[in-house]
Amino acid sequence: MLKGLGAAACLAAVAAVAAGAAVARVAPSYRLSAVPLPGDGRGDYITVDRDGGRLYVTHTASVHILDLATLKPLATLTGLKKAHGVAVDRASGHGFASDGGANAVIMFDLANGARIKDIAVGKNPDSILRDPASGKIFVFNGATRDTSVIDPASGQVLASIPLGDKPEFSQADGKGMVWVALDESGSIAAIDSRTMAVVHVFKLAGCEGAAPLAFDAAHRRLFTACGDKRAYVIDADSGRVVAHVPVGEDPDGIVYDPRRAKLFVANRDGTMTIIRQNGANAYAVERSLRTPTYAKTVGIDPATRRVFSSTAELIWPKARPGGEVLPDARPGTFRLVVITGR
Repeated sequence: MLKGLGAAACLAAVAAVAAGAAVARVAPSYRLSAVPLPGDGRGDYITVDRDGGRLYVTHTASVHILDLATLKPLATLTGLKKAHGVAVDRASGHGFASDGGANAVIMFDLANGARIKDIAVGKNPDSILRDPASGKIFVFNGATRDTSVIDPASGQVLASIPLGDKPEFSQADGKGMVWVALDESGSIAAIDSRTMAVVHVFKLAGCEGAAPLAFDAAHRRLFTACGDKRAYVIDADSGRVVAHVPVGEDPDGIVYDPRRAKLFVANRDGTMTIIRQNGANAYAVERSLRTPTYAKTVGIDPATRRVFSSTAELIWPKARPGGEVLPDARPGTFRLVVITGR
């Protein structure tokens, strides 16, 4: 019996300890593994195609096409100058990869990864998606600060939508609204995919360089993260910021898992901030998961709960006064990072 406690109190204390131990045993745990991929350089976006059973991993001059279940290589789209993102249109059987170095989008065959045609777009195309409402491909061009809209069957550019700011990650709600994070102003632009025009720009007070973007369809919430080391939760319809959550340094990727009600924020500092969603406007950091440095991108397969990133062993050049220093990749070290757990 615990000293100073009666029998009833002792039993209550033992029960509390046991309950605490049970909580500790079921606390979320995550495991990291790596899948080496050939070639040099670092990667960018990761696209999960659940319906097609494919995982697209962009990597400098190529796009690795993997079997989503086994992560075994199926094909490689090669010959790009600077691969950024991938969008998939199953209706036409075409995939689209943004090539920032060639100012083009590469249309390829989903069946075998064969290159079909190069589509000239704005300068430095980066983020790319298929809008379910219109069925069109939207590619966001960083240097010309605009959006090129592509017909997925023909590969023809149908429209160019000016944004007035450098676009980063993008999302669509499937009902005719497309959002894109605007880097320089720390804003979110809302595009009506039926009228092909920007209808709202939501300024995020305090945000320094909005880049990543995720969407919760059930609660109509957008999520981004900024250089002030905070994630912003935004009402997608009004643009009102409803919550802030601390994250790591220099966040560049974010995904939302509706099954677990969690956000995964990839930071360049070698951490991934995992955030619990306790309600539409209530969020808390679950943990800061240690990841390889510069594993800054993130994708998710919600069916298996696997989270993906990519990185390589880094070579840092000498610092330049007043200039941004970006790392190079040690040749032959590029890898897909796979995070599993509850």
